[in-house]
Amino acid sequence: MQPSLLSVWGPVTRSWDGWLLTLILAGLVPFHGVLAYGRLKMVRGVIPTRRKLRLYGTIVAMEWGLVAAALAVGHHHGVAARDLGQTIGDPRRSVAVVVFGLLGLLALTGFNLRQIRNASREELEATVRRARKFVPVGRVQVFAFTFVAVTAGICEEILYRGWLIAFAGALLGSAWAGMVVAAALFGIGHAYQGRAGILATGALGLLFGTMFVMVKSLVPGQIIHAAIDIVNGTLAGRVVKRLGPEEGGVEGTVHAADLEGGGTDVSVTSG
Repeated sequence: MQPSLLSVWGPVTRSWDGWLLTLILAGLVPFHGVLAYGRLKMVRGVIPTRRKLRLYGTIVAMEWGLVAAALAVGHHHGVAARDLGQTIGDPRRSVAVVVFGLLGLLALTGFNLRQIRNASREELEATVRRARKFVPVGRVQVFAFTFVAVTAGICEEILYRGWLIAFAGALLGSAWAGMVVAAALFGIGHAYQGRAGILATGALGLLFGTMFVMVKSLVPGQIIHAAIDIVNGTLAGRVVKRLGPEEGGVEGTVHAADLEGGGTDVSVTSG
């Protein structure tokens, strides 16, 4: 990200609507996540598919609404989508980053699957404890969750990388400083996942932020981010199905054939 690009954001950093959107990302979004998680946690037993689909729909609508607001505020102050990083950048570098990232995800997923197969029930419970009510279980939920994952990949990169890095970078005079601030806010935005989730998503924010600043494009991060959420959410849902209903919960529809498969750490599952 060039200094000239950061200078484009000067009017945004001096505007009330630019600050309002930034404060929403820094405060309201984490609060909504904690509140929504608290409501899910209070539900005993298996959450009906219809209720979970409503939750997924709310997340999709909220994130695209925030992106629409970011584009509208930016346009009002002369900031285009390209200035948010929604551009291909250097095609060769972008493709190389995507390939490298997806290969890394594939290797990590294989490692986690082996870990899960050898894990005790207690370890599996601990792995999906915070995300158990949220992850998709069954084909209908997995299909719907794919839209959540793709939305998170596209929208969260625009908001937490494109918007926040440029906004904070313009204030601090450095895209790298803005990247650190944006990564911290990205971690806080996943406060519902607990301390470990905040640290994990914050570290992921540093990784995606570094990728964005170096490649000058959100596209590689959007593709990798969506892939991470699809893989982690889907496999975590298979772990939940394998474990069956929680103790004291309502009996679910778990069949012997569903006990095959594994899962992975869900600390970076979108929300």
